[in-house]
Formats: sequence, structure tokens, C-alpha cells
Amino acid sequence: MQHDAPRGEGIAEVIASSTGSFTAEVYRGKEAPAFGSWVRVEHENGTEIFGLVSRVEIGSADPHRRAIALGRTQEELRQEMPHVLELIRSTFSAQTVAYRDHDGRIRQTLPPSPPSIHSFVVPCSADDVCALGQPYDYLRTLARNPDPTVPADDLLVAVLRQIYEANDPRRDGEQALLEAARVLSRLLNDDHERLHSILRRVA
Repeated sequence: MQHDAPRGEGIAEVIASSTGSFTAEVYRGKEAPAFGSWVRVEHENGTEIFGLVSRVEIGSADPHRRAIALGRTQEELRQEMPHVLELIRSTFSAQTVAYRDHDGRIRQTLPPSPPSIHSFVVPCSADDVCALGQPYDYLRTLARNPDPTVPADDLLVAVLRQIYEANDPRRDGEQALLEAARVLSRLLNDDHERLHSILRRVA
């Protein structure tokens, strides 16, 4: 069962955590973040951990009971069977790729320790995404050590789109996208066909 959100910006709560990734459960009334979007978690030691959403799941809150087809719309379920929706939960996994240290510097590498269980997860603002710009070292992690449960290129498409949209598309977005594409080209060993396939899907 999903729980109500606490006061503040938090949309989810960390329920599993490791060095390179974390999983969070979305609060009732909140939407799960989009695939490829940035989220951040404030660590209890004062640092902030940044992750990229690589997987979103919706299912039964009870692992021993599977959801079944009921032949009703979402509105009909809310009116006639609200208890059914209360038994559904949304979770997402995020790949950890950067953190902000105690001095406020963003380091595009794994943090010294993973997020604490029950930490609040907050969507990153456009300013946060812009701050995670050059040298785009996190693209190396995504290209060379991607989440094995998702297609790496699809995640790269989503990440590049975030870069483009966070930077004013009419002014800075194209330049930021070009800089990121140059970095990615080197990481892909100048596989131009693969790079073009990724970039075609960004716009």
C-alpha cells in the first residue's frame, strides 16, 4: 500500500540502496518520475546524491497477490472499488551517477556511501540538470556500465533530451546537446551509426 507524501518536495522514499543504484517507492497522490529523468536524495551526512531513473514499475503491494483484470476504467475503480487502487504501488530504480559534496561541488562519480533507507527522493529542477553539465563524465557510466535491465541507448536518448530541455532550447539547448554528443561519440568509439540513431530520437 502506498503511503501519503510528507510535507515538502519528496515524491518517494528510498526502500533499497546500493553503491551504484537505489530503489524508491512513490507516495500515494504523487506521480512516478519519467524514465531517464534526474532525481536527488539528501544523504544524512549532508551530501546530495543524484540518480537517473532507469526503471519504473507498477504492481501489487502484496508480492504474493498479482493484480487481475477487472474490466473497469480508472475512474470507475476510484468510484466503485477504491480499495483496489490502494493495493497498487509504484516503484522506480535510479542509477547513481553523481553527488554534491559538503563544499557544494558536483562530482560526476559514485558517492562515498549510498542513500540511506527511508530518505526522501526529490525530482531535480532544470537548474540541477544544467549543473550536471560538462564534462559529462556520467555519460561514460551510462555508455560503458549501463543498468543491465534496460536498453542503454534508450536511456541515453532520455538523458540527452533532459539536457536539451533543461538548457533553454532556443538558446543554450542545442549547444549543450552538441557538447554532450561529442563526449558520447568518443565513448561509443566513433560508432557514428549508433550515435546518429540516438540523436535522431532526442528531438
